[in-house]
Amino acid sequence: MSSQLLRVTLGAIVLLMLGVAAAACGDDDKETDVDQGTPGADAEGYYSDVDRIQNSLTERLDAISDQSEQAFGDPDSARNSLSAAKNAGETALEDLDALEAPSVAAAAHAGMVSASEEMVASVDGMIADLQGVEAGPDFDAFVNSIIQSDSAYTLAVESMRRACSDMQAAADNSRVDVVYQCPI
Repeated sequence: MSSQLLRVTLGAIVLLMLGVAAAACGDDDKETDVDQGTPGADAEGYYSDVDRIQNSLTERLDAISDQSEQAFGDPDSARNSLSAAKNAGETALEDLDALEAPSVAAAAHAGMVSASEEMVASVDGMIADLQGVEAGPDFDAFVNSIIQSDSAYTLAVESMRRACSDMQAAADNSRVDVVYQCPI
């Protein structure tokens, strides 16, 4: 049971890390002024960059998931998979943080960066918590601790949900044809 629960949990972590920048850009021929709340090159470019970051992160996390799917019952393999996912998330976070968000998305962008930092920190905490954990009851207890309502992971999930919702609202306000895909 712990193997299946950890697979679902790690899958959710991977999906949430996709939320760092999971946007799909649409119509590119809108060229009006972003500052007036209408679509513009700044918003189009921003969402295009977010999409590029998302695509890169998706590829990295898919590869990690494919390589580690057989080993979720092993604490060492789980730690290695989480470490790889954390590294991928950190790279995407750095890229996202480096973007200059248009004014219509500035607050949502800052919220997404903050939620992403919280998610990466939560994964880092899981990696640390796995040190010395053996397969069996200790590993089961670790997995159960992740899904508690007050765990760092669960709190990071909630932050990511809010950030995704705020990012979609910003995209809607920018009038750029974007569907922000928050997995959780």
